[in-house]
Amino acid sequence: MSLCPECGVAGVPLIFGLPVPEALAAAQNGELALGGCLMPPRPPNWECPGGHRWRDGDETAFDERLLTVLAAHGYRPD
Repeated sequence: MSLCPECGVAGVPLIFGLPVPEALAAAQNGELALGGCLMPPRPPNWECPGGHRWRDGDETAFDERLLTVLAAHGYRPD
């Protein structure tokens, strides 16, 4: 989990593109943020409840958190 550099609150993974149903469920629960269909250059990968977005260079932590959240909603990678 990454802390917001602006407000210090814990962020949730931020994903872009068409979300799978499990991602929609996680977003409705506030465990994941949806960034929309268009991915900006050098996209942020975390968002706090205040709407601040940032990029954390620890891709492993991001991937692990994202997969944990999705798995909790029934996602099983092929």
